[in-house]
Amino acid sequence: MATVSGVVPRVAHDVARALRDSGVDRVFLITGGDLWLWRALRDHGIEMCLARSEAASVVMADAYARVTGKPAVVYGQWGPGAANVAAALADARWAHSPLVALTSTVSTRVEYKYEYQELDQPPMFQSVTKWQARVTRADRAGELVAQALRIAGAGAPGPVHIDIPCDLLAAEAAPSDNLAAEAEPSHADATYAPIRRPTPPAPSAAAVADIADRLARSLRPVLLAGNGVLTADAAEDLTRLAETVGVPVLTTLGGKGSIAENHPLSVGVAGRYASKVANEIAREADFVLAIGTDLGGLATDTYTLPSADADVVQVDVAAEHIGRTRTVGAGVVADAGELCRALAVALPSESGNRAHHTWRESVRSRCAAWQQAFHAVAHRPAAGHVRPEAVVAILRELADDRDLLVADTGFMGAWGGALFPVHAPGRTFLRAAGTLGWAFPAVLGAQLAAGAERRAFALVGDGGFGYHVGDLETALRLDIPAVTIVLNNASLAYEHVGFKHALGGEPVSEVCDFLDVDHAKVAAAYGVFAARVDSADAFRSALEKAIATARPALIDVVVSKERVAPVTTFDTRLVRDV
Repeated sequence: MATVSGVVPRVAHDVARALRDSGVDRVFLITGGDLWLWRALRDHGIEMCLARSEAASVVMADAYARVTGKPAVVYGQWGPGAANVAAALADARWAHSPLVALTSTVSTRVEYKYEYQELDQPPMFQSVTKWQARVTRADRAGELVAQALRIAGAGAPGPVHIDIPCDLLAAEAAPSDNLAAEAEPSHADATYAPIRRPTPPAPSAAAVADIADRLARSLRPVLLAGNGVLTADAAEDLTRLAETVGVPVLTTLGGKGSIAENHPLSVGVAGRYASKVANEIAREADFVLAIGTDLGGLATDTYTLPSADADVVQVDVAAEHIGRTRTVGAGVVADAGELCRALAVALPSESGNRAHHTWRESVRSRCAAWQQAFHAVAHRPAAGHVRPEAVVAILRELADDRDLLVADTGFMGAWGGALFPVHAPGRTFLRAAGTLGWAFPAVLGAQLAAGAERRAFALVGDGGFGYHVGDLETALRLDIPAVTIVLNNASLAYEHVGFKHALGGEPVSEVCDFLDVDHAKVAAAYGVFAARVDSADAFRSALEKAIATARPALIDVVVSKERVAPVTTFDTRLVRDV
């Protein structure tokens, strides 16, 4: 171990050891001046994934955490680095992604003396984290880092923040008086107890009986599965429950993948970004068992779904989420997997309920008709551009069932979320919870998490891609074979369409339109496999080549800015195809 003047910098190594012993294998970052930390991470076998900005490193860590289901760590140096990390955490907060933001602060010797780049950092993180801590003693650094990782993944997951003064990272840790360390002989040199996940909360027998009674009295029941189902790794449990009782399944955008969408009981994504048929069925349901969703504005199409007359039972691991957005018939505090398993055992088979059978067959028939309509649109000829529906259909045809799709916010989230059917239960679809530009660095983090056996594809507009163009170099340097599909209409199309249809007037082009940039030429200059296409056949060919290369790839797809994605915002003024 390296020394300076005979002093061993134990705190940096305590931090690295706490990360390693808590299962962290990578840290995402753009390097700051905390040199001892980089040595310590390397010495403890933790890979350092260097991005081109703090924002990109946060998003890469966010996607990595969502795919692995485990807390991920992102670093920011004091001052502007920490500020940039805080600014990028909103999406992880909205998506309940378990991130640990580890930031250094200026030396304790010069705090409050106008040191270069000094900021009061905790207030910047207050609205985007669920917990914060500051290391003030050298012997507690490892303990607090391990605690941060534990809290990030506990209950309703979310980002946490921990500040460590830079001089403490280089300090020699004093002997610990932490009794937890003495209780763990296998970690005798550590100053923390390793993570032990608590038993998730299970529903009471009374809650299960109440749900069974409400279901039996219903005529048109549905399950509505949210992000909490995937967080609990309960997609198979939810599918088994649906099959046991024969109830159709809707998901929120964040819950997409809670059931394979080629399953006969799957209806698809409901909410603001949704197919027409999914929202129609959601409005007709008279009983909704909402599992692992906070029933927020996106999931409920601005609080209009389920209908006001529907009997809603909301299940969530966090009591504070229940009943926050609407009146519910009952609230159950339980882990999604525990709830699904308990109900599958307690509820009778669906075979004897005639009303449910009639409803189920009606839903299945309408979903099949919608699928036919979608494929007709996807195959409709287009001149000089590619229909986004065709892009999604071709991607579904060529991607493997366990591959990942990462979609940006806005129209990209709607094209991917509503129209791309996932064929395997689990987290194979990720989407920006609200941050434009998220998808490109996210697909890099998702691909790192997926490993060599699966490919990750990004669906991003030219407006979103512009945020992180420089991370083409990151993809090459780290040899990340993700495929980025840029739907390029040289504009911010959501705003363009909004001016034309929501406001009924002429678009304000100076806030909507960009130059027509050939992003394939930009990517090729970096050394990425790249192609620009303006027909469905050319896209198919380029995608086949991109998949075959097993290298970082980008396909720039010319699309029309007049094409409206399947969002409900414009439904009062437009007749949607799908």
